[in-house]
Amino acid sequence: MLCFLCLEIVCLCNSDGSICRELERKALVDFKQGLKDPGGRLSSWIGLDCCSWTGVRCDNHTGHIVSIDLHNFDFDVFNGQWLGGEIQPSLLGLNHLRYLDLSGNNFEHNRIPVFLGSLVSLQYLNLSYVGFSGHVPHQLGNLSRLRYLDLSGNSLHLIGSQWLTNLSSLQFLNMDGVNHSKATDVLKLLNTLPLISEIHLHGCELHIPLSLGAHINFTNLRFLDLAHNFINSTVPLWLFQLNSLEYLDLSYNNFQDLIPHAVGKLTSLRVLNIKCNGDLQYNKVLSIRLPPTLGELCNLSILTLSGNNYIPSDLNGLGEIFSGCIKNSLEELYWYAANLTGQLPIWLANLKSLKTLDLSVNSFYGSFIQVQLPSMQELSLGGNQLNGTIPKYLGQLFPKLVKLDLSYNNLAGILIEAHFDNLTKLEFLYINSNAFELILRPEWVPPLELKYLIMSYCKVGPNFPSWLQKLKNISHLSMSNTSIIDALPVWFWNFSSNFKFVDLSHNEISGKLLAGSSKLTNLEILVLCHNYLEVQLTQFSSNLVVLDQAHGLFSRSTFSNTSIIVPHLSELYIASNKIIGSIPSSLCELNHLQVLDLSKNMIEGVVPDCWNHSLAIMDLSYNNLHGRIPASIFSTFLLVLHLSNNEFFGQLPLSFKNCTSLRSLDLEHNKISGSIPSWLGENLQALETLELRYNMLTGTIPPQLGNLTYLHVIDVSNNHLSGAIPHSFDNLTAMKTNLDRGWSRIDSYVNNIEMNMKGREFQLEGGIPSLFICMDLSNNMLSGEMPEELGHLSLLQSLNLSRNHLSGQLSEKIAELRWLEVLDLSMNNLSGVIPPTMTNLASLNHLNLSYNNFYGEIPYGGQLQVLPDPSIYYGNQGLCGFPLDKKCEITAPAQPPSLPNIEDDDNLETIWFYLSMSLGFIFGFWAISGALILKKSWRYAYFRFVDHIYDKIYVIVAVNLKK
Repeated sequence: MLCFLCLEIVCLCNSDGSICRELERKALVDFKQGLKDPGGRLSSWIGLDCCSWTGVRCDNHTGHIVSIDLHNFDFDVFNGQWLGGEIQPSLLGLNHLRYLDLSGNNFEHNRIPVFLGSLVSLQYLNLSYVGFSGHVPHQLGNLSRLRYLDLSGNSLHLIGSQWLTNLSSLQFLNMDGVNHSKATDVLKLLNTLPLISEIHLHGCELHIPLSLGAHINFTNLRFLDLAHNFINSTVPLWLFQLNSLEYLDLSYNNFQDLIPHAVGKLTSLRVLNIKCNGDLQYNKVLSIRLPPTLGELCNLSILTLSGNNYIPSDLNGLGEIFSGCIKNSLEELYWYAANLTGQLPIWLANLKSLKTLDLSVNSFYGSFIQVQLPSMQELSLGGNQLNGTIPKYLGQLFPKLVKLDLSYNNLAGILIEAHFDNLTKLEFLYINSNAFELILRPEWVPPLELKYLIMSYCKVGPNFPSWLQKLKNISHLSMSNTSIIDALPVWFWNFSSNFKFVDLSHNEISGKLLAGSSKLTNLEILVLCHNYLEVQLTQFSSNLVVLDQAHGLFSRSTFSNTSIIVPHLSELYIASNKIIGSIPSSLCELNHLQVLDLSKNMIEGVVPDCWNHSLAIMDLSYNNLHGRIPASIFSTFLLVLHLSNNEFFGQLPLSFKNCTSLRSLDLEHNKISGSIPSWLGENLQALETLELRYNMLTGTIPPQLGNLTYLHVIDVSNNHLSGAIPHSFDNLTAMKTNLDRGWSRIDSYVNNIEMNMKGREFQLEGGIPSLFICMDLSNNMLSGEMPEELGHLSLLQSLNLSRNHLSGQLSEKIAELRWLEVLDLSMNNLSGVIPPTMTNLASLNHLNLSYNNFYGEIPYGGQLQVLPDPSIYYGNQGLCGFPLDKKCEITAPAQPPSLPNIEDDDNLETIWFYLSMSLGFIFGFWAISGALILKKSWRYAYFRFVDHIYDKIYVIVAVNLKK
């Protein structure tokens, strides 16, 4: 007691009247000076009593600082509460610090400070999600007292891992996302730590050894997460010797023999997660088998097998497994998206403790499940092929049901009040995309706890369901395509203040939205399109994020002197209405606006030049807008720009260069002039569709357009372009190889691309048409030969080069366009024979070669045989054969009729020349030889003459050589 009293006196003397130590307070002040604090979280760090500062805790007896907890709640760096800057080494003055948590802040691009390894008293260190990069310093191995280490959510990599063996007190380790590709022995080293009980190595490019050596030391290990490492090997058997293991996650790997017979040894296992096992790089999902020993896991409560194909796909054979002791413990079974088929298995009735069952997105067929599961809370069977009706006694089968998902099946029948009896706890109901018809009395009382009611594509109308107003807790309502032909009731916007999502689209709902709708302060998404509602934008919730009133009846005065008070709006769709007036500059004040779709209205005037740089999609097509395209539209965030069918003029502005993320550009049917700039192909390399037709463009097509490797659609037709077609089009990779990148984060926007094919206009609806490959350069003044490189664009489906001045012959490589459906080369100066290889164009269904200079016989066979229209070949006087009436002469050489046969005359003279020489040689040779053969005396005289001449020549040569 005396010693303790002396210690208290010493502490009070050292503290100068304050609880904390002065040296440690100064260390914290220096630490604060190195930090950025935009939210003022450290505003309390003033005065002498540092133990009362936010996030600081001192020892009650000694006054030493033992804990600093400055974690950012929810790990959200956008909530304004983050800290940044640098971590100062002044922390080394806190010799007694045992707890340090800086998680969720933003020390971007900084490295883990090496000096943290000198805080030898640390027992807890959390540096997760703080933006650190670089390698993990080995000095952390000095923290021999450390029990908890979390480095997850950073851009770190591990080079050398031997230091892990020094963390002898470590119980918890989280290195999710830390790259382990250069540290292949991590698990072997962790095996030496006697107290380790929880290991997180999710997404680490981890190497898992098949053996840990002679001794497995993971006797206290209860949690092991090895998911997302894409390991390609068999499952190491040492995993199934961890008798204390309660949680095992092997998801997103490429294991063979995923669940071996030895799984029965994991008697303590409570959670087994092996979702999506397979080589996802090649979209290959592996198949699994379930051993009988799985049923012996008497403590298993959560089993996740989703994304894995089961052999056989029919689950009825698993009755033996799920009749073991697992039937008493299993509470959650997830097996969705696994290509399972057959009828719903009857052994589900054994699982009396089952609370969650998810078999969605498979191929189950037959009737709805008819077994009683008294503990069931969440039942998900959506995305299958179930048919028939559902039983009226659902509440007796599942009395505790909270969530029921039957969406996207083939279920039918009439739903009446009895179907929902006793479902008093139901909060989530998804019955959309079936053939249900709801016949419910207006005074019916629905399950009052409902929060999500999704019943699109069911028959609810013709009357608007009045029983909805009893659902005071509802937040998400979807009644799209429900055959409602009625006026929107006045009470609709007042009965629930919890509304976040409302979709009433594709009905025949009429009426006006009254000012009372402004009471919906939580409303974020409102979809009213394809109705007859009259709306004013000023009436909506200030928290609205998405407004879709396309194909409706917005008031004609909507855009005349209107202030739009929806500051959080991110998506605004009011296409195909009857809006007149000009675009108000107040739209530019919506700082969160990402999608603006005002297409197909009667808006006029100029577009205000005041847009913020968060805009990702702008669609102002089919209006009466004019003027130059405002420069403030263009930014690195812009993905889609559709300004077609207006009267914009001027050249393409230089500010377009900023649109490095732009994927769809549609400026057709305007008055854009000047040339196509070369920088369009250099800066806009994300471009997938380029629509510039029906403008006033001049000059040549720049070869830099060949840099657009993702380009699927290029249409510059009906301009005044000249010059040759660039050979660089051979580099349009997406026209040769499928480079589909999917669509953007804005899924609700429908990207409509208008095309001209087969002489008529049509629209491609949906996202970027990655499966449609088109090139249209028609109705310009292009000249030169048709590049044979176009034949390399093997995925091309439509090629239109008509109404130009192209010359030369058609290359046989055009036959390589095996997916070509439309080919129009009409009204050019092309010549030569039609390549016989064109019969190999198996997909061709529209062809036009008219008004050129082709000659010879039209190839017969293949796909050309089923195109009998003779107008395809009109205007080519030298063509003959099917389907023309002109027959081909069998012996006549193929020749163009309009050219003189000079080449044939030259050939005839050559033949007579060689014939004369041959006849002369024959007569001369046989005149002499014949005489010698027939008269003996002439033979002797001839050979004597030859001998005499030979002797004479020999003597002359010999005498001359002698001299």
